[in-house]
Order: sequence, then C-alpha cells, then structure tokens
Amino acid sequence: MRSWMIILGLIAVLVSSASAGKFQAELDVDTYMDQTDASQSFDEEEVLWATSVSGVPENEVYLSFINNFGAVGVFSPDSIESATLTIYASDVEIPGEVTAYLAHEATLPGVGWEDKPEYISDISASVEIAEEGEYAIDITSLIEKAVELCVDGCPYSIVLVADGDASIGFASQESSEEGASLQYITPE
Repeated sequence: MRSWMIILGLIAVLVSSASAGKFQAELDVDTYMDQTDASQSFDEEEVLWATSVSGVPENEVYLSFINNFGAVGVFSPDSIESATLTIYASDVEIPGEVTAYLAHEATLPGVGWEDKPEYISDISASVEIAEEGEYAIDITSLIEKAVELCVDGCPYSIVLVADGDASIGFASQESSEEGASLQYITPE
C-alpha cells in the first residue's frame, strides 16, 4: 500500500514539473485572405497583408499553430501564465493598429476569403504598428481561450485584422525575415 502512495506521489511531481516552463507553439500554416479575390489562396506568399479601409477588413492574416497543450501538461486556462505572439512588420504602407483574434480551428493551405475560419470577436489583443520591425503582442487571453476550447488537441489559429485604414505586411515563413512565433509560459 505504501509503495502505491510513493508511486502516485512521484507521478504527481512529474506531471506538475512537466507543465512548468516556457513553450513554443509550432507555426503550421501562415496565409492571408483577400476579400477582393475571395477564392484565391495566399499561403505561399513572403508577405502576409492585414489591410482595412474605413474600418472594414479587406485582407486578414491567419496563423495556424499546432496544438501541443496536452503534450506539455497544459489542461486548463489557469495553466497559462502568459502568452506572446511575435510578428515582424516587413512592409508598412499605412501605419495603424492591428488586432489579434482566436479562431477555433486550423487554417488550411489553399483556403480563401470565402472559406476562411471565423474568429471569436469578443476576445482580442492589439498592437500599434508605426514602422517596420518586430512587435510582440500579449495574447494571454486568446491562448487561455484556446486551452479551454482545444485541450484535447484541436488546432487553433490567430487572426490579425487591421483597424481603421491600416495596411501592414508581415513576414511569412517563406520570407527571409523571421515569421510569426508564439511562446507561452506556465507557472513554475
């Protein structure tokens, strides 16, 4: 009986230590959708465009990540201490604010505006982009929601939408610049 208690105690220690630390989510697909070319896919482009005119999105960036929550011991939103999306603005035609949203599904290669995943609009995070360079967005609330919805391994995407009249191009995986990356931290 006592040996079982020791074994269970060791398992609890291993599980709790497996979920502590910094983790990188692997970017699977990055693309943008163009409202004016609704059936076209842009998943092989070097620049991903987020553009709005008078607050109406014309291009949206979709970043699909491989869900590794269960593999690293993250099983509840409380397991996320912080999450940061790092993006590189490679072409700033019109500076402005870009808002990140969560889509509760993968973005598949070859998908255009007419088939794009819908994003959850009541949870978001924003960043003001003034010039080319690297930007970090605190997307903790989005990743907490992703854990809540996708703990069993379902894929998720982060959607970047320009606000106002902004037009900003971001480096993709195909670019010579650094593409998007997502890191999240769990409590020690």
